[in-house]
Amino acid sequence: MPAVPEWDVLLRGGVLRALGQRGCRSGWTVSNFRGRTRLHITARAGDGHRKQLLLPYPWESDQLEAIRDGVVTVYEAFQNGAPLELAIAELGAAKAEAEARRQAEALATQPSNLQPSVPPPATASRPISIDWAGLIRRYQQHKLRSGEIKETTWERLYKPRMALVLKTAKGPPTTRDATQLLEAQADLWSQRPGCRTRRLQIQYTAALLRWAVSQKLLPAQWAPAPDLSTIIGRSRESRAVTTPIAVPDILAMVQAIPDPRWRFAFQLLCAFGLRPEELQHLQLRQGRLWCTYEKVASRGKTKPRPLRLLPCDHWATEWKLLETFDPAKLPPMRAGFGSDSFSRYLLRRDHWQHLRQQYEAQGEKLVLYSCRHGYAHRAHVICDLPPKVVAAAMGHSVQTHLAAYSRWCGDDVVDDAFIKAAQRLRGVSS
Repeated sequence: MPAVPEWDVLLRGGVLRALGQRGCRSGWTVSNFRGRTRLHITARAGDGHRKQLLLPYPWESDQLEAIRDGVVTVYEAFQNGAPLELAIAELGAAKAEAEARRQAEALATQPSNLQPSVPPPATASRPISIDWAGLIRRYQQHKLRSGEIKETTWERLYKPRMALVLKTAKGPPTTRDATQLLEAQADLWSQRPGCRTRRLQIQYTAALLRWAVSQKLLPAQWAPAPDLSTIIGRSRESRAVTTPIAVPDILAMVQAIPDPRWRFAFQLLCAFGLRPEELQHLQLRQGRLWCTYEKVASRGKTKPRPLRLLPCDHWATEWKLLETFDPAKLPPMRAGFGSDSFSRYLLRRDHWQHLRQQYEAQGEKLVLYSCRHGYAHRAHVICDLPPKVVAAAMGHSVQTHLAAYSRWCGDDVVDDAFIKAAQRLRGVSS
């Protein structure tokens, strides 16, 4: 067996040290795969699934610093909520852009007699030159200036997808219209038609193109088709629907969380049906707990609201959350990434993983938002509160509420509602 080169050992060690300085103690390593750099991520250190992903660097001694810095960039983007595939795509786009800039600078420094004397003829099939980076910057300014999204939303959701636009737009092959660009992106997930990541990438790119065409920043051939279903594809796998967490599982999970800060945060989520991000926007006002978070959505901006415990949740009353509330008791979470931070913490808890497996065995899916779903489910099924009231208590519109929570209205819920209605009518008549 040939000896491992010294630079190979230095490279692996350098990656581990750089990650360790950023809090990653294990689970992220690199190796050689047919002359390319492969990134290994264990299930516990990643998103719950073991990953092996190729980075845009050759496995060579002169790439030591580039590989180390690239892995660190992917790790930091992943910690900030970007999907791994998009983080690596952004890395590839940055590398391609740097290489193109280097080649342009090298060409500019060549003697004039070495440069082509006659420019290539322009033809109808030749693609027009588009400043994609500049176009995306203008799109970002538009989204922020109009108030449609926040800066944190751009960084977390838009930026990694716009990086993939840069990569696919520059080819190869060079794209000439909207269909070619969208199909090039779909090819990145060719084995996963209809998957959420592919769908969102296509939708975000199409929104960019529609805006650019409407502003006359791109010609008409860059307007995407109204129906993107054939490009997004149809998933071959049945989609698990996120489900409300049951009360016994809430109580068991509270007992299983060792850190009092995260335990307190979990109790607040379940008791008040909060979004994870709202944990960073809680205040006591005249003896009541308020959420001051303003979520910007297509239907408008949410308003600050007082939080209410459900009349059926006696277990939540016993926690005395209002009497003991103190923001200092909550774990530190980066603004805009509360859901990501909390989800990663729970994924490291054995009991949470056990509950997820139980729900999956029943064809359901347990996620952090299941705490919020559970609040809505109990409000309707046990407390019999109308949708308009529950929507106001949870801080969203009635339309959003019905679209999100009507999926759990099965036959058992309908039967129970009819039985309760009959009991009320009998009480009135008597």
